[in-house]
Amino acid sequence: MPHPPAPWHLNGELVVVPALTSARQLGGVMLANYTSGTLVYRELIVFSHATARGMVVSHIYVDSEQSLSGGHEIWQLPKELAEFEYGDRTFTARQGETTLLHAKLRRRRGGLPIVIPTPITSPAGQTIGRARIKAAPALVDLQIPHNSPFAHLGLAGRHVALAGDDLRLHMPKPRVREALAP
Repeated sequence: MPHPPAPWHLNGELVVVPALTSARQLGGVMLANYTSGTLVYRELIVFSHATARGMVVSHIYVDSEQSLSGGHEIWQLPKELAEFEYGDRTFTARQGETTLLHAKLRRRRGGLPIVIPTPITSPAGQTIGRARIKAAPALVDLQIPHNSPFAHLGLAGRHVALAGDDLRLHMPKPRVREALAP
Protein backbone atom coordinates (compact mmCIF):
# COMPACT_ATOMS: atom_id res chain seq x y z
CA MET A 1 0.00 0.00 0.00
CA PRO A 2 1.61 3.31 -1.03
CA HIS A 3 2.30 5.93 1.61
CA PRO A 4 1.71 9.69 1.32
CA PRO A 5 4.75 11.87 0.63
CA ALA A 6 6.27 14.07 3.31
CA PRO A 7 5.40 16.34 4.98
CA TRP A 8 2.93 14.55 7.22
CA HIS A 9 0.44 16.43 9.41
CA LEU A 10 -0.97 14.27 12.23
CA ASN A 11 -3.61 15.27 14.78
CA GLY A 12 -4.85 13.48 17.89
CA GLU A 13 -3.70 12.58 21.39
CA LEU A 14 -0.23 12.03 22.81
CA VAL A 15 1.32 10.76 26.05
CA VAL A 16 5.07 11.25 26.60
CA VAL A 17 6.53 9.13 29.41
CA PRO A 18 10.14 9.94 30.32
CA ALA A 19 11.89 7.25 32.36
CA LEU A 20 15.35 6.24 33.49
CA THR A 21 16.54 3.09 31.76
CA SER A 22 18.29 0.19 33.47
CA ALA A 23 21.55 1.84 32.27
CA ARG A 24 20.50 4.96 34.23
CA GLN A 25 20.05 7.04 31.08
CA LEU A 26 17.05 9.13 30.10
CA GLY A 27 14.73 7.10 27.89
CA GLY A 28 11.01 6.53 27.79
CA VAL A 29 8.01 5.95 25.55
CA MET A 30 5.56 7.94 23.49
CA LEU A 31 1.99 6.70 23.05
CA ALA A 32 0.07 8.31 20.20
CA ASN A 33 -3.43 8.11 18.79
CA TYR A 34 -3.53 10.04 15.50
CA THR A 35 -7.21 10.60 14.72
CA SER A 36 -7.00 12.86 11.66
CA GLY A 37 -4.55 14.38 9.21
CA THR A 38 -2.29 12.75 6.63
CA LEU A 39 -2.94 9.30 8.14
CA VAL A 40 -5.04 7.86 10.98
CA TYR A 41 -3.19 5.30 13.14
CA ARG A 42 -1.77 4.47 16.56
CA GLU A 43 1.90 4.42 17.47
CA LEU A 44 4.25 3.36 20.25
CA ILE A 45 7.76 4.85 20.15
CA VAL A 46 10.45 3.60 22.54
CA PHE A 47 13.45 5.80 23.35
CA SER A 48 16.56 3.96 24.56
CA HIS A 49 18.55 7.08 25.56
CA ALA A 50 19.09 10.76 24.89
CA THR A 51 21.92 12.51 23.08
CA ALA A 52 22.70 16.16 22.48
CA ARG A 53 20.77 15.81 19.18
CA GLY A 54 17.62 14.39 20.77
CA MET A 55 16.02 11.15 21.89
CA VAL A 56 17.29 7.96 20.25
CA VAL A 57 14.48 5.80 18.89
CA SER A 58 15.10 2.09 19.46
CA HIS A 59 11.66 0.68 18.56
CA ILE A 60 8.55 2.01 16.81
CA TYR A 61 5.27 0.13 16.42
CA VAL A 62 2.32 1.26 14.28
CA ASP A 63 -1.00 -0.25 13.19
CA SER A 64 -0.90 1.19 9.66
CA GLU A 65 0.90 -0.31 6.68
CA GLN A 66 1.09 3.17 5.11
CA SER A 67 2.81 4.55 8.22
CA LEU A 68 5.15 1.56 8.25
CA SER A 69 6.08 2.08 4.60
CA GLY A 70 6.49 5.85 4.93
CA GLY A 71 8.54 5.52 8.10
CA HIS A 72 10.93 3.13 6.37
CA GLU A 73 11.20 4.90 3.02
CA ILE A 74 11.00 8.60 3.99
CA TRP A 75 12.70 8.72 7.40
CA GLN A 76 14.41 5.29 7.59
CA LEU A 77 12.84 4.61 10.99
CA PRO A 78 12.64 1.08 12.48
CA LYS A 79 8.84 0.81 12.34
CA GLU A 80 7.10 -2.55 12.83
CA LEU A 81 3.43 -3.48 12.69
CA ALA A 82 1.51 -4.11 15.92
CA GLU A 83 -2.07 -4.18 17.17
CA PHE A 84 -3.32 -1.58 19.65
CA GLU A 85 -6.11 -1.24 22.17
CA TYR A 86 -6.58 2.40 23.12
CA GLY A 87 -9.02 3.54 25.75
CA ASP A 88 -9.50 6.60 27.93
CA ARG A 89 -7.30 5.10 30.66
CA THR A 90 -5.34 2.32 28.93
CA PHE A 91 -3.00 1.79 26.00
CA THR A 92 -1.90 -1.71 24.98
CA ALA A 93 0.41 -2.72 22.13
CA ARG A 94 0.77 -6.33 20.94
CA GLN A 95 2.48 -8.27 18.19
CA GLY A 96 0.57 -11.51 17.76
CA GLU A 97 0.43 -13.19 21.17
CA THR A 98 3.21 -11.03 22.63
CA THR A 99 2.21 -8.00 24.69
CA LEU A 100 4.80 -5.30 24.05
CA LEU A 101 3.49 -2.80 26.60
CA HIS A 102 0.40 -2.10 28.67
CA ALA A 103 -0.05 1.38 30.13
CA LYS A 104 -2.58 2.55 32.71
CA LEU A 105 -3.15 6.30 32.46
CA ARG A 106 -4.40 8.83 34.96
CA ARG A 107 -4.66 12.12 33.14
CA ARG A 108 -6.49 15.37 32.82
CA ARG A 109 -7.74 16.69 29.49
CA GLY A 110 -6.45 19.95 28.12
CA GLY A 111 -3.87 21.97 29.92
CA LEU A 112 -1.34 24.51 28.76
CA PRO A 113 -0.44 24.97 25.08
CA ILE A 114 3.08 23.57 24.58
CA VAL A 115 5.35 23.41 21.54
CA ILE A 116 7.58 20.32 21.55
CA PRO A 117 10.44 19.94 19.05
CA THR A 118 10.57 16.29 18.00
CA PRO A 119 14.09 15.55 16.71
CA ILE A 120 14.63 12.32 14.81
CA THR A 121 17.98 11.26 13.47
CA SER A 122 18.09 8.56 10.79
CA PRO A 123 20.36 7.50 7.92
CA ALA A 124 18.30 9.80 5.65
CA GLY A 125 19.48 12.83 7.61
CA GLN A 126 18.11 14.87 10.46
CA THR A 127 14.42 15.69 10.58
CA ILE A 128 13.04 18.13 13.11
CA GLY A 129 9.32 17.76 13.59
CA ARG A 130 7.20 20.14 15.58
CA ALA A 131 4.32 19.20 17.85
CA ARG A 132 1.79 21.60 19.31
CA ILE A 133 -0.34 20.16 22.05
CA LYS A 134 -2.48 21.18 25.00
CA ALA A 135 -0.94 19.07 27.74
CA ALA A 136 -1.18 18.41 31.45
CA PRO A 137 0.73 16.22 33.91
CA ALA A 138 -0.31 12.56 34.07
CA LEU A 139 0.61 9.47 36.05
CA VAL A 140 1.36 6.40 33.94
CA ASP A 141 1.96 2.81 35.05
CA LEU A 142 3.99 0.99 32.38
CA GLN A 143 3.79 -2.79 32.38
CA ILE A 144 6.37 -4.33 30.06
CA PRO A 145 6.51 -8.15 30.07
CA HIS A 146 9.91 -9.85 30.23
CA ASN A 147 9.50 -11.15 26.64
CA SER A 148 8.89 -7.70 25.16
CA PRO A 149 11.71 -6.73 22.73
CA PHE A 150 12.55 -3.65 24.81
CA ALA A 151 12.08 -5.12 28.32
CA HIS A 152 15.86 -4.94 28.85
CA LEU A 153 15.62 -1.13 28.94
CA GLY A 154 13.92 -1.32 32.35
CA LEU A 155 11.22 1.27 31.62
CA ALA A 156 8.44 -0.51 33.56
CA GLY A 157 6.97 1.18 36.61
CA ARG A 158 5.05 4.29 37.61
CA HIS A 159 6.11 7.55 35.95
CA VAL A 160 5.08 11.19 35.83
CA ALA A 161 4.22 11.96 32.21
CA LEU A 162 2.86 14.65 29.92
CA ALA A 163 -0.51 13.87 28.34
CA GLY A 164 -2.49 15.94 25.96
CA ASP A 165 -5.14 16.16 23.38
CA ASP A 166 -5.47 18.58 20.48
CA LEU A 167 -2.08 17.36 19.15
CA ARG A 168 -0.87 18.95 15.91
CA LEU A 169 2.30 17.17 14.70
CA HIS A 170 4.19 18.25 11.57
CA MET A 171 6.85 15.86 10.18
CA PRO A 172 8.71 17.46 7.24
CA LYS A 173 10.89 15.84 4.61
CA PRO A 174 14.25 14.76 6.03
CA ARG A 175 17.07 17.24 5.79
CA VAL A 176 19.79 15.47 3.88
CA ARG A 177 23.33 16.37 4.78
CA GLU A 178 25.57 17.22 1.88
CA ALA A 179 28.75 15.18 1.54
CA LEU A 180 31.94 17.21 1.98
CA ALA A 181 34.19 17.40 -1.07
CA PRO A 182 37.64 15.78 -0.61
